[in-house]
Amino acid sequence: MFTSTLITVASLLATNALAAYNPSCSNNVVTYWGQNSWGGAHLDSPDNWEKPLASYCEDSTFDVINISFLTNYNLTGLPVLNHAFHCETTYNYTNTLHCPDIGTDIKKCQDNGKKIVLSLGGGNIYTYGLSSEADGQAFADTVWNMFLGGTHKYRPYDDAVLDGVDLDIESGEHTGYIGFINRLRSHFEGASKQYIISAAPQCVYPDANLGSTLSGAWIDNNYVQFYNNPCNLANMDNKWNFDYTSWDKLAKSNPNSNSKVYVGLPAGQGAAGNGYLDLGSVQKSITKLYADYESTFGGIMLWDASWYTNNREYVSGLSSWVKSNMKCGGSPAPTSSPPSPEPTYATSS
Repeated sequence: MFTSTLITVASLLATNALAAYNPSCSNNVVTYWGQNSWGGAHLDSPDNWEKPLASYCEDSTFDVINISFLTNYNLTGLPVLNHAFHCETTYNYTNTLHCPDIGTDIKKCQDNGKKIVLSLGGGNIYTYGLSSEADGQAFADTVWNMFLGGTHKYRPYDDAVLDGVDLDIESGEHTGYIGFINRLRSHFEGASKQYIISAAPQCVYPDANLGSTLSGAWIDNNYVQFYNNPCNLANMDNKWNFDYTSWDKLAKSNPNSNSKVYVGLPAGQGAAGNGYLDLGSVQKSITKLYADYESTFGGIMLWDASWYTNNREYVSGLSSWVKSNMKCGGSPAPTSSPPSPEPTYATSS
């Protein structure tokens, strides 16, 4: 994978109809925030870059937002975050970001029923990896204390407590992630909130970096990236390229009996090298996948949030359609509310 906000009264009233993540549902919608992928290709249009995190929690479009990325963590010292232009201030004498504004937004989003999860890794030139079970366990303690329910001198988002951890592992040593997840789950025992453990493998099965982790560790959600590869959704009818059945079987055999598979898609034409389809084609493909694999179908994942600002009709339309047509547990999905008025943004001087 690659300002202050003023909100209209109508938008505030619309929060009453906000969706909430439900692990038993098949209509959850997930996105990634923090990398501003649209802005990276439009450096001369900063007004349309990715908005502050809370801007994506004002309506029912997204249920889970993964904050990307925790990028460097196999080095000595504290782990390093990258949030594009959103936060660039570090704690004194460290490379660790201190982002109180993001922390405030995390709590606003959680108040609106959203799950905000820390994503590790990324597909750039970052330096990360866990080479042993002991490394994984030690790093789990660090993540718990810096980002989740523990305590630490350097908490990047202050007292905001994130809702889990996502693994977008695309390089580095990867033998320690089972130990990492197992240790995290020991911290989760007795916690007052429901934590999520998710992963974002490439659609090529098995994933080169996460294969053993996905089969051997507890995974709630598999956000399979059906793009940037020949196994993208456009090739769904080509049995030599597209393979969803293996992901379905993987979820069914996971230690978590409720493990889900999500269809990962680019949220805009330039969000990925391939895999972007028109709305009608996406709906047709998802309808078939849902019909064939309903028991493990969790919803969709869209890369990334910056495209919601710049491809809003597409993203909103797809999200509303998923929420209206996929079931929640054994019941039909709730009827979606009429689209709420778009928020009005004002940039402070």
